[in-house]
Amino acid sequence: TKSIGKIENNIQDKITYNLSKKQKSLTLKEKDFENIIRKKNVPKKIATVICFYFKEKRLSTLNKNILKISKYNFKKNITIITNDISRKEEDKIKKIIKSKIKEYSIIKVKNLPDDNFLPWHSINIMKEKIKNKSYSHFMFLEDDIIVSSENISYWLYFRKKLKKYNLIPNFLRCEKFNGKYYSVDNPKVILKDKVPTIFSQSKNSGFINSKYPYSGMYLMDRDLLKNFLNSKASKIDFSFTNKVMKSLYPIKELANISYAYHAVPPGYHNRLVLPFFKNKILQSCIILHSELKYVRHKNLNKTGYGTIEINSLIK
Repeated sequence: TKSIGKIENNIQDKITYNLSKKQKSLTLKEKDFENIIRKKNVPKKIATVICFYFKEKRLSTLNKNILKISKYNFKKNITIITNDISRKEEDKIKKIIKSKIKEYSIIKVKNLPDDNFLPWHSINIMKEKIKNKSYSHFMFLEDDIIVSSENISYWLYFRKKLKKYNLIPNFLRCEKFNGKYYSVDNPKVILKDKVPTIFSQSKNSGFINSKYPYSGMYLMDRDLLKNFLNSKASKIDFSFTNKVMKSLYPIKELANISYAYHAVPPGYHNRLVLPFFKNKILQSCIILHSELKYVRHKNLNKTGYGTIEINSLIK
């Protein structure tokens, strides 16, 4: 049965790849990939939701996240969603945030049937946030995902370039170990002649569409979020009829990756693409997983996760 499933997957991959070759090339030049950080590429105001299931030992992890967000040179608002914690525990979260962020709120979710459902409560928060027109962008983060202002600037820049193709710039979640960055979510090297790849005019740069796009977060503008909230992808049962999603993601992870599988253009595994320049992933799309979970986890290492250094990720 496993062999039959593998054959089916390989056939589907070939079909997707062949369809991708028929798509129009992006009208991008090499210089677009050489210097993408511009001062003008900043959001008007960003609403960020951080999912934090309270554990005393994870407060330091949350602190790293909040500290990075506090350094954004644009307006921001933070909402922490957490489980039904005590007043004392809530005060510990407040202590971390209030000295760094002016606009924040803490929402405690009561009667959680299972811890894994906590991220899904972010949907209701985003439905409220989008009503406020002062927000131009919306971000969801797991508590251990570090996203810099440079990361956001990169996303805004390529979002404009990719929008007409119905594709979305992605982030590459990595762990830094012994001075090197290792991809967390790609269990094997990405071969450009095996997956949908879009080249720029020079052929030295472009975008690659990985089968493993997960990054523990999402960033959306108003159009993306509105479409997501009005689609089936914002429902918890969206993945039930999707073989790829069922095989890759538990319920918890689906809350921030389902949008990538909604309205996927022909010839792509999902809507998320990673930029490369001369066979190297662009530094500006790399986000940090602040805990060294994958590179040190022997069982995960056996499957390939957390073992590939980013400079060797694509060939």
